[in-house]
Amino acid sequence: MGKIKLFNEGDVILTNPAEGFWGIAVVLSEREKTENYHPMCHIAITPIIRNHKIEFSELKIEELKPLEFERVYALKNVEDFSKNEICIGVYTRRNKENIEIIGSINPKIVYDGPLPFDPWSDLEIKWPLCGEPTKSLGREAYITWKKHKTETEN
Repeated sequence: MGKIKLFNEGDVILTNPAEGFWGIAVVLSEREKTENYHPMCHIAITPIIRNHKIEFSELKIEELKPLEFERVYALKNVEDFSKNEICIGVYTRRNKENIEIIGSINPKIVYDGPLPFDPWSDLEIKWPLCGEPTKSLGREAYITWKKHKTETEN
């Protein structure tokens, strides 16, 4: 088995969040392996969804921004509620599934705010720990796209 490639800061990732659909994510930061953690990175999911494989040349870099995703919660004995989230997560840098990298950019164009790695509860800004990036990375963008498509058809 060959060495697993790592995601690097600025990588533009071609996602495949649903059969027949592709999206874009961007690696915002990177951190080397520590005694307690694998190498880690922050990945932003963008709202871009297409029904064809996206080429780097068709992207408008200045329009790449993290998706604002409305997550709906349905909890037992509690009325359903939703919360808007910026779609940035902490992932390992290990690209175990050989997700395609189509280019590289300055990630500060996408997001220039704080990017803490540690999920301490006293931080003003925190990002969810999402584990290993998978082929369905960017599922939130597909869900948002499908929801808006349905709303405009009705």
